[in-house]
Amino acid sequence: MGVKRGISGLRQILDRMEFPADKDRIVARALDEGGDEEILSALRAMPPADFYEAGEVLRAVPLPESEHARTESARARERGERGQRP
Repeated sequence: MGVKRGISGLRQILDRMEFPADKDRIVARALDEGGDEEILSALRAMPPADFYEAGEVLRAVPLPESEHARTESARARERGERGQRP
């Protein structure tokens, strides 16, 4: 399955979802599909609402467009998860 990262990973997760879906169902799906902590945090920060299409979810979460645009804190967390020091 592999860990899904960034906006492209979220798109992969949402492509397999049936809508409408509420926030809790979307977060649970992201957990099941291997969404990384950045995706999960962004989804948990969404307002509690029903979403009727993937585009609504994508507009509601602040994720970078590319892997290169990830935040320094996200990169630091990943280095820590791999047992490396920054």
